[in-house]
Amino acid sequence: MPRIAANNLSFHYQQAGAGPDVVLIHGLTGDLSIWFLCQAMGVIGRAHRATAYDLRGHGYSDTPPSNYTSADQAADALAIMDALGIERATLVGHSFGGVVAMHAALIAPERVTALVLSDPSFAALRHLEDLNRWGHWENFRQEAADAGVELSGEHWYDLTRFFGQVNHLDGERLLRFRQAVGLPGFNRLIKLARTTCGDDAKAESGLTAERIGEIEQPVLALFGEFSPFLATADYLTEHLPRCVQRRVPGAKHRAPEENAAAFVALVDEFLMEQRAGRVLASVRGTE
Repeated sequence: MPRIAANNLSFHYQQAGAGPDVVLIHGLTGDLSIWFLCQAMGVIGRAHRATAYDLRGHGYSDTPPSNYTSADQAADALAIMDALGIERATLVGHSFGGVVAMHAALIAPERVTALVLSDPSFAALRHLEDLNRWGHWENFRQEAADAGVELSGEHWYDLTRFFGQVNHLDGERLLRFRQAVGLPGFNRLIKLARTTCGDDAKAESGLTAERIGEIEQPVLALFGEFSPFLATADYLTEHLPRCVQRRVPGAKHRAPEENAAAFVALVDEFLMEQRAGRVLASVRGTE
Protein backbone atom coordinates (compact mmCIF):
# COMPACT_ATOMS: atom_id res chain seq x y z
CA MET A 1 0.00 0.00 0.00
CA PRO A 2 1.91 3.09 -1.18
CA ARG A 3 1.98 6.08 1.15
CA ILE A 4 3.59 9.46 0.87
CA ALA A 5 4.39 12.21 3.36
CA ALA A 6 2.84 15.60 2.52
CA ASN A 7 1.76 18.59 4.57
CA ASN A 8 2.96 16.84 7.76
CA LEU A 9 0.63 13.87 7.20
CA SER A 10 0.89 10.44 5.60
CA PHE A 11 -1.42 9.86 2.62
CA HIS A 12 -2.39 6.63 0.89
CA TYR A 13 -2.29 6.97 -2.89
CA GLN A 14 -2.42 4.88 -6.05
CA GLN A 15 -1.22 5.56 -9.59
CA ALA A 16 -1.88 4.06 -13.03
CA GLY A 17 -0.73 4.78 -16.56
CA ALA A 18 1.71 7.28 -18.03
CA GLY A 19 1.37 10.66 -19.72
CA PRO A 20 -0.06 14.05 -18.68
CA ASP A 21 -1.05 14.03 -15.03
CA VAL A 22 -4.60 13.70 -13.75
CA VAL A 23 -5.30 13.80 -10.00
CA LEU A 24 -8.58 12.30 -8.77
CA ILE A 25 -10.14 13.58 -5.53
CA HIS A 26 -13.03 11.70 -3.91
CA GLY A 27 -15.79 13.18 -1.74
CA LEU A 28 -16.41 13.24 2.00
CA THR A 29 -16.92 9.89 3.76
CA GLY A 30 -15.56 8.04 0.70
CA ASP A 31 -12.10 6.91 -0.34
CA LEU A 32 -9.99 6.45 -3.46
CA SER A 33 -11.57 3.06 -4.22
CA ILE A 34 -14.39 4.90 -6.00
CA TRP A 35 -12.01 5.58 -8.91
CA PHE A 36 -11.21 1.88 -9.27
CA LEU A 37 -14.81 0.70 -8.85
CA CYS A 38 -16.03 2.98 -11.66
CA GLN A 39 -13.02 2.03 -13.83
CA ALA A 40 -11.78 5.62 -14.02
CA MET A 41 -8.22 4.66 -13.10
CA GLY A 42 -7.98 2.13 -15.91
CA VAL A 43 -9.65 4.25 -18.59
CA ILE A 44 -7.83 7.48 -17.73
CA GLY A 45 -4.58 5.56 -17.35
CA ARG A 46 -4.63 4.56 -21.02
CA ALA A 47 -3.42 8.02 -22.06
CA HIS A 48 -2.57 9.79 -18.79
CA ARG A 49 -0.90 9.18 -15.47
CA ALA A 50 -3.82 8.94 -13.04
CA THR A 51 -3.15 9.59 -9.35
CA ALA A 52 -5.81 8.97 -6.70
CA TYR A 53 -5.38 9.49 -2.98
CA ASP A 54 -7.39 9.22 0.24
CA LEU A 55 -8.30 12.60 1.71
CA ARG A 56 -7.12 13.33 5.22
CA GLY A 57 -9.36 11.44 7.66
CA HIS A 58 -10.39 8.96 4.95
CA GLY A 59 -9.31 5.53 3.84
CA TYR A 60 -5.74 4.73 4.85
CA SER A 61 -4.56 8.33 5.17
CA ASP A 62 -3.85 9.95 8.52
CA THR A 63 -6.75 11.35 10.57
CA PRO A 64 -5.76 14.59 12.28
CA PRO A 65 -8.33 16.06 14.71
CA SER A 66 -8.79 19.31 12.76
CA ASN A 67 -8.20 21.31 9.55
CA TYR A 68 -10.68 19.78 7.11
CA THR A 69 -11.73 22.90 5.17
CA SER A 70 -11.48 22.98 1.40
CA ALA A 71 -8.50 25.32 1.79
CA ASP A 72 -6.73 22.83 4.08
CA GLN A 73 -7.42 19.95 1.73
CA ALA A 74 -6.45 21.94 -1.37
CA ALA A 75 -3.11 22.51 0.33
CA ASP A 76 -2.92 18.73 0.86
CA ALA A 77 -3.56 18.10 -2.84
CA LEU A 78 -0.81 20.51 -3.89
CA ALA A 79 1.60 19.06 -1.32
CA ILE A 80 0.91 15.55 -2.60
CA MET A 81 1.60 16.75 -6.14
CA ASP A 82 4.89 18.21 -4.92
CA ALA A 83 5.86 14.99 -3.15
CA LEU A 84 5.07 12.91 -6.25
CA GLY A 85 6.86 15.27 -8.62
CA ILE A 86 3.68 16.36 -10.38
CA GLU A 87 4.30 19.86 -11.72
CA ARG A 88 0.89 20.40 -13.33
CA ALA A 89 -2.26 18.31 -13.50
CA THR A 90 -5.91 18.22 -14.42
CA LEU A 91 -7.91 17.81 -11.22
CA VAL A 92 -11.01 15.60 -11.19
CA GLY A 93 -13.10 15.98 -8.05
CA HIS A 94 -16.40 14.41 -7.03
CA SER A 95 -18.72 16.15 -4.55
CA PHE A 96 -16.54 17.83 -1.89
CA GLY A 97 -13.56 16.66 -3.92
CA GLY A 98 -14.73 19.09 -6.60
CA VAL A 99 -14.69 21.92 -4.04
CA VAL A 100 -11.14 20.94 -3.06
CA ALA A 101 -10.12 20.84 -6.73
CA MET A 102 -11.49 24.32 -7.40
CA HIS A 103 -9.81 25.71 -4.28
CA ALA A 104 -6.48 24.24 -5.39
CA ALA A 105 -6.90 25.90 -8.80
CA LEU A 106 -7.37 29.27 -7.09
CA ILE A 107 -4.44 28.81 -4.70
CA ALA A 108 -2.02 27.70 -7.43
CA PRO A 109 -3.53 28.33 -10.88
CA GLU A 110 -0.20 27.61 -12.56
CA ARG A 111 -0.36 24.03 -11.24
CA VAL A 112 -3.85 23.19 -12.59
CA THR A 113 -4.38 22.74 -16.32
CA ALA A 114 -8.11 21.97 -16.20
CA LEU A 115 -10.90 20.91 -13.83
CA VAL A 116 -13.58 18.24 -13.86
CA LEU A 117 -16.15 19.12 -11.18
CA SER A 118 -18.52 16.22 -10.54
CA ASP A 119 -21.59 17.32 -8.56
CA PRO A 120 -19.85 19.75 -6.19
CA SER A 121 -21.81 21.84 -3.70
CA PHE A 122 -20.12 25.09 -2.68
CA ALA A 123 -20.85 26.78 0.63
CA ALA A 124 -20.90 30.17 -1.11
CA LEU A 125 -23.58 28.93 -3.56
CA ARG A 126 -25.68 26.99 -1.06
CA HIS A 127 -28.47 29.56 -1.31
CA LEU A 128 -29.11 28.40 -4.89
CA GLU A 129 -30.18 24.94 -3.82
CA ASP A 130 -33.36 23.68 -2.18
CA LEU A 131 -33.36 19.94 -1.68
CA ASN A 132 -37.08 20.03 -0.91
CA ARG A 133 -37.57 20.62 -4.66
CA TRP A 134 -35.53 17.50 -5.43
CA GLY A 135 -37.81 14.61 -6.28
CA HIS A 136 -35.49 12.03 -4.71
CA TRP A 137 -34.96 13.91 -1.43
CA GLU A 138 -37.98 12.46 0.37
CA ASN A 139 -36.92 8.91 -0.49
CA PHE A 140 -33.40 9.58 0.76
CA ARG A 141 -34.69 11.22 3.94
CA GLN A 142 -36.98 8.26 4.61
CA GLU A 143 -34.12 5.81 4.12
CA ALA A 144 -32.07 7.76 6.66
CA ALA A 145 -35.00 7.90 9.10
CA ASP A 146 -35.45 4.14 8.81
CA ALA A 147 -31.76 3.82 9.75
CA GLY A 148 -32.20 6.03 12.80
CA VAL A 149 -30.95 9.39 11.52
CA GLU A 150 -33.19 12.42 11.01
CA LEU A 151 -32.42 14.80 8.13
CA SER A 152 -34.05 18.09 7.18
CA GLY A 153 -34.13 20.09 4.00
CA GLU A 154 -33.03 23.14 5.97
CA HIS A 155 -29.87 21.51 7.34
CA TRP A 156 -29.04 19.00 4.59
CA TYR A 157 -25.46 20.35 4.34
CA ASP A 158 -24.72 20.15 8.09
CA LEU A 159 -22.43 17.16 8.62
CA THR A 160 -21.90 18.15 12.25
CA ARG A 161 -25.57 17.50 13.03
CA PHE A 162 -25.38 14.26 11.06
CA PHE A 163 -22.20 13.07 12.82
CA GLY A 164 -23.70 14.00 16.20
CA GLN A 165 -26.73 11.80 15.57
CA VAL A 166 -24.55 8.90 14.46
CA ASN A 167 -22.47 9.22 17.63
CA HIS A 168 -25.56 8.99 19.81
CA LEU A 169 -27.21 6.00 18.19
CA ASP A 170 -27.59 2.97 20.41
CA GLY A 171 -29.35 -0.37 20.58
CA GLU A 172 -31.66 -1.21 17.69
CA ARG A 173 -31.19 2.20 16.03
CA LEU A 174 -27.44 1.67 15.94
CA LEU A 175 -27.89 -1.78 14.42
CA ARG A 176 -30.30 -0.47 11.76
CA PHE A 177 -27.93 2.34 10.82
CA ARG A 178 -24.95 -0.03 10.56
CA GLN A 179 -26.99 -2.34 8.34
CA ALA A 180 -28.05 0.58 6.14
CA VAL A 181 -24.58 2.02 5.51
CA GLY A 182 -22.51 -1.15 5.93
CA LEU A 183 -19.74 -1.69 8.46
CA PRO A 184 -16.97 0.02 6.43
CA GLY A 185 -19.17 3.09 5.89
CA PHE A 186 -20.16 3.13 9.55
CA ASN A 187 -16.53 2.99 10.66
CA ARG A 188 -15.63 5.86 8.30
CA LEU A 189 -18.41 8.02 9.75
CA ILE A 190 -17.43 7.28 13.35
CA LYS A 191 -13.81 8.19 12.59
CA LEU A 192 -14.75 11.52 10.98
CA ALA A 193 -17.24 12.31 13.74
CA ARG A 194 -14.30 12.63 16.14
CA THR A 195 -12.78 15.43 14.04
CA THR A 196 -13.77 18.96 13.02
CA CYS A 197 -14.65 17.72 9.52
CA GLY A 198 -18.37 18.39 9.94
CA ASP A 199 -17.93 22.08 10.76
CA ASP A 200 -14.99 22.60 8.41
CA ALA A 201 -16.69 21.13 5.36
CA LYS A 202 -19.58 23.60 5.48
CA ALA A 203 -17.32 26.67 5.71
CA GLU A 204 -16.56 28.90 2.71
CA SER A 205 -12.94 29.12 3.85
CA GLY A 206 -12.27 31.91 1.39
CA LEU A 207 -13.95 30.20 -1.54
CA THR A 208 -16.47 32.99 -2.11
CA ALA A 209 -18.74 33.40 -5.11
CA GLU A 210 -16.42 36.13 -6.37
CA ARG A 211 -13.40 33.85 -6.15
CA ILE A 212 -15.24 31.02 -7.87
CA GLY A 213 -15.78 33.39 -10.78
CA GLU A 214 -12.01 33.88 -11.09
CA ILE A 215 -11.44 30.37 -12.43
CA GLU A 216 -9.94 30.68 -15.91
CA GLN A 217 -8.97 27.07 -16.60
CA PRO A 218 -11.14 24.86 -18.81
CA VAL A 219 -13.86 23.33 -16.63
CA LEU A 220 -16.18 20.38 -17.18
CA ALA A 221 -19.22 20.77 -14.91
CA LEU A 222 -20.38 17.16 -14.77
CA PHE A 223 -23.65 16.60 -12.94
CA GLY A 224 -26.12 13.75 -12.66
CA GLU A 225 -29.27 14.11 -14.76
CA PHE A 226 -31.27 14.15 -11.52
CA SER A 227 -28.66 15.84 -9.32
CA PRO A 228 -29.90 17.96 -6.40
CA PHE A 229 -27.32 20.58 -7.39
CA LEU A 230 -28.35 21.51 -10.92
CA ALA A 231 -28.70 25.19 -9.98
CA THR A 232 -24.99 25.10 -9.11
CA ALA A 233 -24.28 23.45 -12.47
CA ASP A 234 -26.04 26.29 -14.28
CA TYR A 235 -24.28 28.91 -12.16
CA LEU A 236 -20.86 27.51 -13.03
CA THR A 237 -21.73 27.38 -16.72
CA GLU A 238 -22.92 30.99 -16.70
CA HIS A 239 -20.10 32.49 -14.61
CA LEU A 240 -16.96 30.63 -15.65
CA PRO A 241 -15.56 31.73 -19.02
CA ARG A 242 -14.35 28.29 -20.15
CA CYS A 243 -16.93 25.99 -18.59
CA VAL A 244 -18.99 23.36 -20.38
CA GLN A 245 -21.77 21.42 -18.70
CA ARG A 246 -22.63 17.76 -19.24
CA ARG A 247 -25.26 15.59 -17.57
CA VAL A 248 -24.77 11.92 -16.67
CA PRO A 249 -27.92 10.07 -17.79
CA GLY A 250 -29.98 8.51 -15.02
CA ALA A 251 -27.59 9.58 -12.25
CA LYS A 252 -28.36 11.60 -9.12
CA HIS A 253 -25.50 12.85 -6.93
CA ARG A 254 -23.25 9.78 -7.09
CA ALA A 255 -22.72 9.51 -10.84
CA PRO A 256 -19.47 7.47 -10.55
CA GLU A 257 -21.56 4.76 -8.89
CA GLU A 258 -24.97 5.29 -10.48
CA ASN A 259 -23.84 5.35 -14.13
CA ALA A 260 -20.14 4.61 -14.08
CA ALA A 261 -19.80 3.91 -17.80
CA ALA A 262 -21.30 7.24 -18.89
CA PHE A 263 -19.48 9.16 -16.16
CA VAL A 264 -16.06 7.79 -17.09
CA ALA A 265 -16.71 8.23 -20.82
CA LEU A 266 -17.54 11.92 -20.35
CA VAL A 267 -14.49 12.51 -18.17
CA ASP A 268 -12.22 10.70 -20.63
CA GLU A 269 -13.66 12.62 -23.58
CA PHE A 270 -12.93 15.94 -21.85
CA LEU A 271 -9.40 14.88 -20.91
CA MET A 272 -8.64 13.78 -24.46
CA GLU A 273 -10.03 17.03 -25.88
CA GLN A 274 -7.84 19.03 -23.51
CA ARG A 275 -4.80 16.96 -24.41
CA ALA A 276 -5.43 17.43 -28.14
CA GLY A 277 -5.84 21.17 -27.64
CA ARG A 278 -2.53 21.42 -25.79
CA VAL A 279 -0.75 19.47 -28.51
CA LEU A 280 -2.23 21.73 -31.19
CA ALA A 281 -1.25 24.85 -29.28
CA SER A 282 2.27 23.52 -28.90
CA VAL A 283 2.56 22.84 -32.65
CA ARG A 284 1.27 26.28 -33.51
CA GLY A 285 3.77 27.79 -31.12
CA THR A 286 6.66 26.24 -33.10
CA GLU A 287 5.44 27.37 -36.53
